[in-house]
Amino acid sequence: MKQPQAYSGWQIVGDGAVGMALAHRLHRIGEKVRLAGRTGRPDPSMLTFQHPPEPAVEWACPTRSDPGDQPVERLVLATKAFSVEEALATWRPGLADGARVYFLQNGRGFRRPGDLPANVHSLIVVNNGFAAFRSSTQSVVQTACEPLWIGDEAGGSTPASNAVLGDLDRLIAAGFLARWTPSIDECQWSKIAANAVINPLTAIFGCPNGELLDREEPRMLVEALCKENAAVLQSLGFGGRAVELLETTRHIIRATSSNLSSMLADLQRGHGRSELEFINHQLILAADEHGVSVPINRSVHDRAAAVFRESCGSGSDASTTGS
Repeated sequence: MKQPQAYSGWQIVGDGAVGMALAHRLHRIGEKVRLAGRTGRPDPSMLTFQHPPEPAVEWACPTRSDPGDQPVERLVLATKAFSVEEALATWRPGLADGARVYFLQNGRGFRRPGDLPANVHSLIVVNNGFAAFRSSTQSVVQTACEPLWIGDEAGGSTPASNAVLGDLDRLIAAGFLARWTPSIDECQWSKIAANAVINPLTAIFGCPNGELLDREEPRMLVEALCKENAAVLQSLGFGGRAVELLETTRHIIRATSSNLSSMLADLQRGHGRSELEFINHQLILAADEHGVSVPINRSVHDRAAAVFRESCGSGSDASTTGS
């Protein structure tokens, strides 16, 4: 029996702000794109994209809830870390031989041994500040554009295949500051160190990112957390990142000042699920492993966890995402 032709476009799983923005920017340069979300959407789904000061653009986005009988060559997981396992259970059986899977999650610890076939190329994307928010379930507004660092566990100085190199070229053509790095682990830990400040504090204080620097208590906690997190980065061998952490974190806060962090958006949905396990808990585990004292991190983690426990069943749907 003849095998069905593989889908060569971009299968994006996750219809949050980043997934929707990624889909539109690729579509705009003529790339084939399909979007899968948490709930079923019409096919195609009418979406609106805006990157101020440009006017809003409405477009018809093809959708797909599962791979069906068509193998997928390129899968982009733009879901929350706690949804990766579920997403892979749906899409793993439909991956083509030699497929590329891009992971856009915050944090670490969401992968499982053997969660992808051996012949699939797993790639990590660290988003330092490509920020957007959903103004509705159908509309997304991009608010910042910072580098997307892409790499793999092999740590090669260049992508392992021409297919990955081609993907990078397409992302750049779509307006993303996509860069390959042999040091994706360092980029990932640097992002965790900043996210472990911004995300839980915005959840605790219930504020947009920018207010963390405008109010005295969160501003002092930003500085104290960055000092602890810099010590963890230093212990991991990332001294350069450690020195820059406070200023890097302030820069991200200012660049995404009007955004609600992804963790605050999760809190406002009221389902009680957070990425604390994959961001703050991972940093605390690393601190323990290297003998670094992080009492403020532990306190902030526990405060944020308590806020999530109290929110169960009482939240409303939130559409914004940031860090």
